[in-house]
Amino acid sequence: MTTHRRKLFIWFITLTLILACAPSLPTPVPLPTTDPNSINIFIAQTANAASTQTVAAIPTFTLTATSTATPRNTFTPEPSVTPFQTFILPSPTPIIRIQYFRVKHDSQLALYNFKSRTADKNWAGRDQTPEVVPLFGSPSPAASTNRTRLVGTWETLINSLNNYDEDKLRYLKAPHTGLFNTSGFPQLESLTMGGNIILLDEIRGKWGRVHTLDYNNPPDLVGVTYTTRPDLIHKFVVVGWRQDSKTTIIVNTPQGSLYWPLVTEKPVWIEMSRLEKFPSLPMTVTVNTTVYIQKTPGPDNEPTESHLDEGETARVVDYFPSGPNVWGRVQGGGWIALLWHTQYTTSWQMETVPPP
Repeated sequence: MTTHRRKLFIWFITLTLILACAPSLPTPVPLPTTDPNSINIFIAQTANAASTQTVAAIPTFTLTATSTATPRNTFTPEPSVTPFQTFILPSPTPIIRIQYFRVKHDSQLALYNFKSRTADKNWAGRDQTPEVVPLFGSPSPAASTNRTRLVGTWETLINSLNNYDEDKLRYLKAPHTGLFNTSGFPQLESLTMGGNIILLDEIRGKWGRVHTLDYNNPPDLVGVTYTTRPDLIHKFVVVGWRQDSKTTIIVNTPQGSLYWPLVTEKPVWIEMSRLEKFPSLPMTVTVNTTVYIQKTPGPDNEPTESHLDEGETARVVDYFPSGPNVWGRVQGGGWIALLWHTQYTTSWQMETVPPP
């Protein structure tokens, strides 16, 4: 072998040994096919998941009425209608509570200079007049009011609410006393009067949609009264101004207590500024007189030995209005009178007083 060939052979052997000792290169893994929309799909899935969790965390509003008839002078601790509700937080599970409102009187409104409307020197009416509050057909002060025909069962209901008293019905149905203003019976104006209780099916800005009786489904003539459902049966209220004492007076008519059903054929709205909300629950109250605890709310219950003495406290968790009175369910069971014939029995109070 020549010297040149020997050198080439040595270089070849050396190169072979070097390559044999070198680590092998990894086998390349093919990249997955990229979907140009995959990032958008991921974002959408994330948003949907967050939306689902948010919806699950928000309390559901139930706005359907399920009125049921109850015998006269009996009391259902849980009202059978579930309109606009509030949610008491914080709590692992929000507690649904019916939110009641009371219609403010003239003396609480700047509109009437915090007096009776009859105190206005330009007032052309009588010294005493119905304290009417209009209910509008849409959430706007420029909207008009509606008329509802009280015929058939509805006429029977208004007659029954007033014990078929001819003097009361003659006054109520007259075309100049407020309810049937100008048009006369049976064209009921959409209105309420100061001091009455209402519930709301919806709040939209500065307006609330009033919960009323269903015109197409008249209630039981015995079960729905001012005592059992003061939010659906309203009381006639007369307002006046005493020149001598410069005070607003709230009185009944000479005919006595008068009632009518809060019913409209079409939805009606009220300005929120016209309403005072019942104090939010739950709340702790301090008793200012001896208060008896009853198994159910209302005046027709048997006496009980359970009571709270002056200075004691209780936690109120539910309301039950009955006529002009308001009952509260205390934590642990039982009901106490919060407002009893114009008297507050605890630290629970409202500025707006009920009808006389």
